[in-house]
Amino acid sequence: MSDPSNEQIFLALGRLEGKVDSLMHRSVQIEEHLDNQDKRIRNLEHYKHFLLGISAAVGAGSSFLMNMIQKTMGV
Repeated sequence: MSDPSNEQIFLALGRLEGKVDSLMHRSVQIEEHLDNQDKRIRNLEHYKHFLLGISAAVGAGSSFLMNMIQKTMGV
């Protein structure tokens, strides 16, 4: 088995450095994508809680209104 020449070593190191740079760039892209997804999910959850609050208020209000109508009608 022969020793690799310096030229082959530098070529292999260059390839390795290119791959590491590519992985780092892809890692940044994935992190940005996850941040965007997190923001969208947070907005959906906020909207869901807002709608649940409105639904609860409407349900409580209609129940109160029905009780008031039943009391005034003597039912």
